[in-house]
Amino acid sequence: MKCPYCGSSDLIFFPERGELICKFCGTVVQERIIDYGPEWRAFTPEQRERKSRVGAPPTPTIHDLGLTTTIDWRNKDYSGRTLSGMSAIRAKRLRIIHKKIRIRASEKRTVQILSKVNRLINKIGLPQKVQEETCIILRKLMEVKLLRGKIIDNYIAAAIYLACRFQKIPRTLDEIAKYVGVPKKDVALSYRKLLQLLGKSPPPAKPVDYIPKLISKLKLPPYVQTKAAEILNYMVKNGLSSGKGPLGIAAASVYLASVFLDEKRTQREVADAANVTEVTVRNRYKEFIDNFCVIVKL
Repeated sequence: MKCPYCGSSDLIFFPERGELICKFCGTVVQERIIDYGPEWRAFTPEQRERKSRVGAPPTPTIHDLGLTTTIDWRNKDYSGRTLSGMSAIRAKRLRIIHKKIRIRASEKRTVQILSKVNRLINKIGLPQKVQEETCIILRKLMEVKLLRGKIIDNYIAAAIYLACRFQKIPRTLDEIAKYVGVPKKDVALSYRKLLQLLGKSPPPAKPVDYIPKLISKLKLPPYVQTKAAEILNYMVKNGLSSGKGPLGIAAASVYLASVFLDEKRTQREVADAANVTEVTVRNRYKEFIDNFCVIVKL
């Protein structure tokens, strides 16, 4: 928004008057602006929680997006007083009935799928943003009625892997397939179908994203991670990583950094941590040494 007179975009908002004023010429650009915030003030998180009259934000991880009413188990009325005997019994009956009617017959399959996804995400140890992204992807599949029969687990694994790619979380297809308990080949097929359905591809995986995970598995100190990232960035900048798998390149850079800093791990240990073959680590390592010997000067 700009001032209609002087064209300046430097505007000042006065919430107490509900006006938007130009800083240079003083023109009231907009007035009577509605304040959508609360009418109360809070200075601590405890005050904000006590005064707030809204619930948790919507989340795609629950079948009804979390927009539901819950009858409290504390058996207290609106003023905080404990309910009498008959009122407590009545509240318990209402709680049971509410729990039964909360999930409609048409939503039972959605509840089962989302519950399974939530368990798998917690088992793998992925952050909440991956969980929400996975549920959004699966909801799109349920809209086109693609989740049927025995292929549900394949699409769940593919959705988790795709969500990790979108959120730039370093997880391999082998790892996701192993946790879900389905063959990698079937997950790869479902993943390709998923890309066709969504019409968009995730950003390519960066080898540097896998370094922290390898450092943690190999129990190497932080300065090895820093040196491995420097080596990897140098190799990527000079085009040595073109056409190579990101895991293999990351493993070779970690192995090379551990050798330089006298925290050496064997090629087999590094290969096992990266879930690649020892030959892959050896080949990438030799390419680094043969083509860029100046890396020692880093």
